[in-house]
Amino acid sequence: MKVSHFKLSMFLECPLKYKFYYIDELKKYCKPKPYQSMGISIHRALEAFFKQGTRTMNTLHSLLRKHWVREGYSGREEERIWGLKALSMLRNFYEANNVQINPIMLESEFSVSFPDFTLTGRIDRVDKLHEGYEVIDYKTGEKLTKESCDNDLQMTMYSIGFYHTHKSIPDQLTFHFLKDNTRITTRRNKEDIEKGIGFIKATVEKMKNETKFHPKPNKFCSFCDFTILCPVFISK
Repeated sequence: MKVSHFKLSMFLECPLKYKFYYIDELKKYCKPKPYQSMGISIHRALEAFFKQGTRTMNTLHSLLRKHWVREGYSGREEERIWGLKALSMLRNFYEANNVQINPIMLESEFSVSFPDFTLTGRIDRVDKLHEGYEVIDYKTGEKLTKESCDNDLQMTMYSIGFYHTHKSIPDQLTFHFLKDNTRITTRRNKEDIEKGIGFIKATVEKMKNETKFHPKPNKFCSFCDFTILCPVFISK
């Protein structure tokens, strides 16, 4: 059984949504959303950008156009609005950061095997520091609080993946919020990694043994693709 952050977080968010998506295999009916397409486009553009020998603002904009995902928009006007948002984020990124740095990893996948499952993920970027490593995760959505970053499951999973791959714990885990070009750095130690593994194992066990898959109303319900099937919404 392969387990990603997306899969784990969906089960924790709402067991019924998880059932619809993974067990009933209804994910083919999920429609791309504008913010998802924009986020994918920006990630692909930044990955390609840091592989370039010459890195200019024009290069970055050209790469965004090249890797632009044209799905999920209601029409050309909505696509244009999201495109301008993406261009603004990348312009601010270029002007405020060292774009000549050479990351040692870009969009790097990891796979960690445990007895009952395989933990998988993809790390946006890793930089070599003077001493140690910095894992960087680009965020195109709203800024998180420092507390949320310190407790973020995805960053814990990145630490697990990096540790098992490189036999070294990242010295810094940095969320780079592209919307306002700010960064929040957090850390995980060996104890945090062991706790994270324990939490993931316990959650996977619940996923395997779940039989009722009750809906769990939450702040993301309005974005759910399965409201037409959900008893919470049908009963309203």
